Amino acid sequence: MNRSLDALLVLVLLSFLTLWGGAAVGAGIRGRRWLPVMWGLLLSAPPIYLGVERLIRLGSWVGLLLPVTSFLVAALAVGLSMPRVRTGFLKAGTAALMVGTFIMCGGAVLGALLYQRGANALSVIVGGTAFMFGAMWFGSGLRQLRDQ
Repeated sequence: MNRSLDALLVLVLLSFLTLWGGAAVGAGIRGRRWLPVMWGLLLSAPPIYLGVERLIRLGSWVGLLLPVTSFLVAALAVGLSMPRVRTGFLKAGTAALMVGTFIMCGGAVLGALLYQRGANALSVIVGGTAFMFGAMWFGSGLRQLRDQ
């Protein structure tokens, strides 16, 4: 990913994550709930990390300004002036969806750690089971949101 246009295209595609994450952070701060804030930071971390990497390796500020700006704009917009979007992030179904996301990430990290230590079969069993449990929790959140 050394060509500037390729990197910019990837960051533009990932800006959806920073917008969504920023909106969750704005809703969480305004609603005084920690789960949307943590979830928003989880979603926004990969694009911002890629932007920091572009800045450190190539000195390209554009790669960092795009995700950080979209994150801040979404957080401020939802936190200050978008009550319907904010309400959506604070629903019970969305909370279940967020918890499922964290469980899936934990399962993936656990599987990767076990794989790195050489326990290939155990990494698939333990990491996969945790990931599937998180996916079911995520799905229950989607079901709750659909029924509302």
